[in-house]
Amino acid sequence: MVNIAQESLVATAMYFSHVKSHQEEAAANWKQAFVDVDRDLNYQYKRLMDACTTAQLESKLWIVDELEKLDIPVKQVGLLGGWYANYIVQLLVDRLSVKKVHNFEMDRDAKDISYKFNKRFKERSIYQCYVKNIMFNAFEPNLYDCFINTSCEHMFPMHRFHKINETTINNPLFILQSTDEQHYDDHINTVCDAKELAEQAKIKKVLYSGARRLNSGMNRFMVIGYKR
Repeated sequence: MVNIAQESLVATAMYFSHVKSHQEEAAANWKQAFVDVDRDLNYQYKRLMDACTTAQLESKLWIVDELEKLDIPVKQVGLLGGWYANYIVQLLVDRLSVKKVHNFEMDRDAKDISYKFNKRFKERSIYQCYVKNIMFNAFEPNLYDCFINTSCEHMFPMHRFHKINETTINNPLFILQSTDEQHYDDHINTVCDAKELAEQAKIKKVLYSGARRLNSGMNRFMVIGYKR
């Protein structure tokens, strides 16, 4: 029997209260994901539990809530360091009618696990995951009208991303999240507030800027806007 942490059970139940489409497939995909990772990728299992928390869900619901308020049509989304993409894909499809979500991850295991959670969307050619270091490899021209990065604390500042893509990406919407939590070794690029996040990422036209304290106790900052 798969041992699922209580926190992850609570978060999963909360998540499924928001699932509107492909409900039976979603439940089957999630169940199989836990089974497969426990059996075949057990060294990833603790990380999987870390990805399936109420705090992780809160931060993804925050994105779709604010995008709905802004009423900006988003159809082609690039996830930058989207990890397992276990929550965000379904929320974007259900709440915002997003047509394509492409996740760019350095971790090949994350790619494989993300396909388990999002099997229904992969089969419908809605979701794809690519192994790519987004801070060293440029993107193809203008494929996405929105980039979402909820992992800014784990990587170089976003102005580096802009620099290497200055001739290939026009002016998409950016949705960025970060934190001031420095306790974790992989938090290499924290910020003190949303204003610093926007300045660091060179977001000149800010449509939304805010902060939340998640139920984990972590402060989370979010900026939505354009470079110009």
